[in-house]
Amino acid sequence: MKNGSLYKGGVMLSNSDFQAKTEMISCSGDVDFTVFWDDTRMFTTVKRSDGSFITGTPADQKVIDSVLGKGVEYYYSRVKINGKNYAGYYIPIMNSSAKTVGMIFAGRPLDAARSNMRKIIGCFTVISAGVLIITLIVFSRFSSKLVNSLLDVSSFMEKVANGDFGSSLSLNTLSRTDEVGDIARSADTLRYNLRDLVERDPLTTLLNRRSCRKAIDRLIEKNMGYTVAMADIDHFKKINDGFGHACGDMVLKELSAMLKEEVENRKGFASRWGGEEFLIILPGCGLNESKDFLEKLLEMVRNAENKWEGQKIPVTITIGAAEMIKGETPDETINRADHLLYAGKESGRNRLVT
Repeated sequence: MKNGSLYKGGVMLSNSDFQAKTEMISCSGDVDFTVFWDDTRMFTTVKRSDGSFITGTPADQKVIDSVLGKGVEYYYSRVKINGKNYAGYYIPIMNSSAKTVGMIFAGRPLDAARSNMRKIIGCFTVISAGVLIITLIVFSRFSSKLVNSLLDVSSFMEKVANGDFGSSLSLNTLSRTDEVGDIARSADTLRYNLRDLVERDPLTTLLNRRSCRKAIDRLIEKNMGYTVAMADIDHFKKINDGFGHACGDMVLKELSAMLKEEVENRKGFASRWGGEEFLIILPGCGLNESKDFLEKLLEMVRNAENKWEGQKIPVTITIGAAEMIKGETPDETINRADHLLYAGKESGRNRLVT
């Protein structure tokens, strides 16, 4: 943010850029998205009654106090947006200094959420009535299984509604062939979709920064060592300027697909850390073992066929890699890898620095 305007890569974003990016994040149905810079809506799919976007308006004060003030994600069952009550999820956006500089919001009007809840409650009411009849005419064991499945689904949906995407349904409930099984499988699919929305980068489908940090925390809980590799696409701005942002997006997606496949084959995980910057975590791998893999990855990127409108787009990356030292925080390891990445940039790019 400079002089009241938002810049990306040194280029000021115009009104047409805002419009294009707003259309890009729009979603079918009644789900709305908003990207905030500080407390101000920069991109949003929420519209006024005349069809114009409510860009430039401030967030609700309680959201500002909780999410911006404390830097924590928060689910609101009722928050006022454009004169309507919404149920939605806010996630803080952090800069490299761990300072909260904005938010991302995903939610839907409270009336729509309640309408869906009424349908679910109605469905459960019908099923519950059926359960009562069945209990009178079938064996108690069968009735007990049905009731347990209903309670399983009810508990599962309550956890998901509270933002617990790690919860799961029992195999007995999911394998049912009746209406309860249909509801359970639909609820499980909804949970996966919501988790991907919150945890994955929408363009590349890689883990986002927040979910990557959680994955690293799980490694630490298991007392497992790891190597961190910070990768950055060389001269990515030239690709965008020379071939257009659609070509740049293609390069990001192709590279991300390669990283995801190769890294996950090594039992690791990759995330989109910034615009054209990626963070690779290799659990249980020392630096020497990781170097062979990362050199191979560099060669694969050099030889990749990135074609745009019949023309091959040459793509290379620079990687800085550091092995976790006992007693070191994840941020310290990542910062060491980041410094090595910049050393690689300064020494000519298209290389691995450890």
